[in-house]
Amino acid sequence: MNRAKTLNIPLDTPLGSWYNIERHIEYDVYRSQNIMCKRPVEEGPSIFERYEIAGEANYFVRSGIRTTLVHASHPTSISEGREGHYHPDHQYNIIDYPNEQQRDSEDDEDIEVDGLETLRNSETLIACSDGSYDPLEQKAAFNWRIVTADEKGLTSGSAPVNTNPKYLNSYRAEFAGLRGAIRYMKKHDLHRKNIILYCDGKSCVDALNSNNDFTPATLERAESDIIQATQKIMKDFTNLTIEWVKGHQDDEDDTELSERPLPVRLNIQCDLAAKECLRNSIKPSKRAPPMEGAKATLYLGKNM
Repeated sequence: MNRAKTLNIPLDTPLGSWYNIERHIEYDVYRSQNIMCKRPVEEGPSIFERYEIAGEANYFVRSGIRTTLVHASHPTSISEGREGHYHPDHQYNIIDYPNEQQRDSEDDEDIEVDGLETLRNSETLIACSDGSYDPLEQKAAFNWRIVTADEKGLTSGSAPVNTNPKYLNSYRAEFAGLRGAIRYMKKHDLHRKNIILYCDGKSCVDALNSNNDFTPATLERAESDIIQATQKIMKDFTNLTIEWVKGHQDDEDDTELSERPLPVRLNIQCDLAAKECLRNSIKPSKRAPPMEGAKATLYLGKNM
């Protein structure tokens, strides 16, 4: 045995700390088209302050905390304005980053984590999800939201839907939102709480509430993989109820959002966030990642 290989060798320049993070973060500030991530020095390299663009204005205001960078973001420098307003010094050109918004795994979601500790300290959680689909652009996206029964601890996630274009539709987008919320709650040990999850896709709600063991006939359905995978996670939940809520109620009258019931408010917010994610997404250039919990998937080229 060569003892020299087992000895510590001093370096001219220390390598520094090893950061437990998912993405390269050499710079302090990154921006995408509508979101800016700023790394506060006191919090360490694995936490970002999240800023969102203020309407039509060219400045960003703080909206939460993130643990990963936003998709298709690039480094920028900023100038601080009044009352915590930040102005990026570089314009964002999404054409320069055509493939970076594709999800490499199901965990690759744009997630606000501000309320996670509040959710963990509550016995009852109210959640909602929604999907959005554009048949002309052939794109889809989803958003989910989770709060406590007294409307605290808001946590939400959004992501584009990446699947075989042959099977991309609003039904798939709705399922992706439900699955995203359920996976998040399981991953962060919220699955033993009393949970009501709302969705405006009645057929999706019925499918997940059915005790379907999947016969060869049902396995031929385009959405059988995501239904199987979602139901498999649901078995770990102690008290999860999935209920239907009527969608697009904001199109029916002029009632203020704050005056509507909580499930309706969450549905409206999920719908708007899903549409925003869809607008900012880019059609994937490679096939979707494998879906954990589903049976084997055969690909012929890029077709599933």
